Amino acid sequence: MAGTRIFVLQMKDIIKTAVFAILGLALILLLVYLFVPKKQVQEGPAAGSGATYIPGTYSAEIYLNNSPIEVDVTVSDEEILMVELDGLDETQEAFFPLFEPVMDDISKEILEYQTTQLMPSTESPVTGQMILDAVETALDKARVDHKIQTAGIW
Repeated sequence: MAGTRIFVLQMKDIIKTAVFAILGLALILLLVYLFVPKKQVQEGPAAGSGATYIPGTYSAEIYLNNSPIEVDVTVSDEEILMVELDGLDETQEAFFPLFEPVMDDISKEILEYQTTQLMPSTESPVTGQMILDAVETALDKARVDHKIQTAGIW
């Protein structure tokens, strides 16, 4: 009996060890999931072609007196084709007389320079910035990388 050894284990020690082992395993799996690079799945007709936008018409809303006005932006693969207002009624035109002329000016500049990184006119900077923000929101919807991100790839 000289070689016999008796170990006394308490149940609470076994349970603690099992819980810590499970938590450690869960932490390791979480770290592997977060840091292992994922494949980028490309989708849509423009994916993989080097295109900036997915062709189509995209819109964003501007609220004037709690009434929505849509700013529609039409794009091709590589450029902005058209920027226009939709839904501006007579009441809004009367209360915001500069809205449509500012939209026309900004639309021409966006089409000429193909960017929304423009300075609004000093005559109506708030209206100009509202329009530029709405156009940028619509363009974000049209961007190829936005479609990949919203698909849960990134």
